Amino acid sequence: MIQEIDAPTLEQWLQSGDAILIDVREPDEFASGHIEGAVSIPLSVFPKTYNHGHYPADKKIVFQCKAGGRSMRACQLVCDIAANEDNVFNLAGGIGAWVSSGREVVS
Repeated sequence: MIQEIDAPTLEQWLQSGDAILIDVREPDEFASGHIEGAVSIPLSVFPKTYNHGHYPADKKIVFQCKAGGRSMRACQLVCDIAANEDNVFNLAGGIGAWVSSGREVVS
C-alpha cells in the first residue's frame, strides 16, 4: 500500500534532507510554480525516464502533482519495479494542498 503524507511532513523531510521530491506534472505546470528543490519528471514520460536506482535507498522518495492523482499513479509504477517500496510516498492533495497550507512555491 502506498503511503501518503501531508504538506507539513514533506516540509520537515525536505528541510532535514531526508527526502527527494519528484514533481510529475507537465513542464508548463512545473514552470508556473513548483516546490523548491523538486525534480521534474512528467508522468507522460515517466516510464521511460524514471530510474529508481538513481536515488539513494536511504532517502524517502515523494511524488507530487497538482492534486495527488498523477503522483499516485507514479507511485504505483515505481512500486511495480522497486524491490523496496517502503521509501515511496505520495503528497496527499499535491501542490494544491501545499499552497493551501500557506507554503511557498518557486518558478
